[in-house]
Amino acid sequence: MKKKEKIYRCFACLLVTVAMLAWMPDVSAQQFEYPEYPDLPYIAVRSQGSRPVISDFVTAFLNHSKEKKFYDKVCGEWQRYQQKKPLSKNTSIILDTKNGYMRYQIIHPEERDTVVMEMCFWNCADGKHKLVCANTYWVMGGDYGWDDYVGTYFFVYDNKTKKMREIYAEDIGALYDGDGLSVFFLPRKGKNIKVSAAGGGDRWNEVLEWDGYQFSSKKVP
Repeated sequence: MKKKEKIYRCFACLLVTVAMLAWMPDVSAQQFEYPEYPDLPYIAVRSQGSRPVISDFVTAFLNHSKEKKFYDKVCGEWQRYQQKKPLSKNTSIILDTKNGYMRYQIIHPEERDTVVMEMCFWNCADGKHKLVCANTYWVMGGDYGWDDYVGTYFFVYDNKTKKMREIYAEDIGALYDGDGLSVFFLPRKGKNIKVSAAGGGDRWNEVLEWDGYQFSSKKVP
């Protein structure tokens, strides 16, 4: 075989290989599946456009959760906010549609405490799902407190069914059992969750890094 013909054949094989790699779907996207729990709720998410925005997820979550007194109060304030009515005293809401983030805050000056409820979502790498998070924490006297409404909820939203279903934090690498209460802070910008310890334990800070499907912890220097 002539040298020039060999070069042409090698070049053709290279082009075919590149084309096949480009065509092949992401293996990790095919293999990764979020677990399903029959006893955990499925929540319909209604949206005005073809894709839901953060306000749609907030409305769906609050309507589902308002059986709890705290979330019922937040739901009322959220409805007032959407109707462009004044919020209750010492109450504020930030809605950042572009970055997919919402923050509700109420300050109790006499008790010197603040309660924050925030939500955000991540687009999953498979293009078929979104991961939605609702997070509530209570700041009291410079530390963090606990109540039955304090905590973090994760949901997987299916773009096809337009429903989100609850999953456990440990399913996506977001479970902490540190010394004291673990407090999450959702990202308004970026993809990672900040985590801090509270409640009398040694202080530590970490981040949960998003990889397109789940999280992995990383120490903050």
